[in-house]
Amino acid sequence: MKAKFFLLLTVFVSLSLSSCIDGKKKNSDSNINENDFVKVSIHNDYSIRIPRDMQKTTGLNSDASFQYQNIYREIYTIVIDEPKEEFADALKELGHEEKSTLPFYRDIQLKRLAERMDITHQSNPFQMNISGLATEAIEIDAKVDNIDEELTYFLTFLEGESKIYMIMSWTLKSKKEKSKKTFMKIAKSFELIEE
Repeated sequence: MKAKFFLLLTVFVSLSLSSCIDGKKKNSDSNINENDFVKVSIHNDYSIRIPRDMQKTTGLNSDASFQYQNIYREIYTIVIDEPKEEFADALKELGHEEKSTLPFYRDIQLKRLAERMDITHQSNPFQMNISGLATEAIEIDAKVDNIDEELTYFLTFLEGESKIYMIMSWTLKSKKEKSKKTFMKIAKSFELIEE
């Protein structure tokens, strides 16, 4: 009886370990597969592709029109969209109407973030080609209250005809390299829905 129990225990442990190994392979960014992503459309305004294992939520940011997370992989993505006219009007009021709206919006969002967290590293803004839209992206590391480890944020700013968008994806800094390709794929999948 003891031998049979030991054999069953050995088989169970072996299967458990192999499923953990397979799960790690599946969640690794190096194995990103198009079939692992699903397209989500928001308010007949835009669509974005996210990993199938991310779930819809409402508790990340009350201003976001899109909020998805995977708490087990510790990856989070939101999209905030705002009327472009508000920022263009603010530029005019400041006497800077010749300036582009997108960098102005980026700077405002970064100032808002800096009020809520301690930014320890910030990359230079870089351009990305996303659906033919004017786009800028930036990566920041930050300390946030009540979280022991630093977080890494991947921010993408996009300018449409009537709205301006920010895609914000984040994870623990220790998972930055593991999640980077996933976050880039999410950002690059953004498309406005033509009416």
